[in-house]
Amino acid sequence: MALRRLCLAFLLLAPLACSEDPVPKLEAEKKALLEGTRPKLEFWSEVERKGKLFKEKKALDAEAAQLQAKAAALQPELQQLEASLASAREVNANAERALAQNRAELARVEGELAARDATLAGFDARRNAKP
Repeated sequence: MALRRLCLAFLLLAPLACSEDPVPKLEAEKKALLEGTRPKLEFWSEVERKGKLFKEKKALDAEAAQLQAKAAALQPELQQLEASLASAREVNANAERALAQNRAELARVEGELAARDATLAGFDARRNAKP
């Protein structure tokens, strides 16, 4: 049994003894990996910063969703107000047309009144004139 273990150990260690030392190659790979990475402190500060930004974005998204829900809830009221406004504008337009007609009629009547006053003044002047 001991001989068997010795042979097995020899078989396992023989390739290592015959080949070149793998440590420098592994050290070079480790160095290359470390050069391509960030220090732990910088990495974790970046993770924290991104985590805070994610939480803020999530809160803002939730607030935006609430505001959109409120806007959607107010949409029927807005449509009703727009319909009322259109009706009021139509009433105002009709009132403006009626007012313009009334003003035109008033101007015509005032003109006719002025003409009649002038005619009466002429009659009065001839009546009071001494022959």
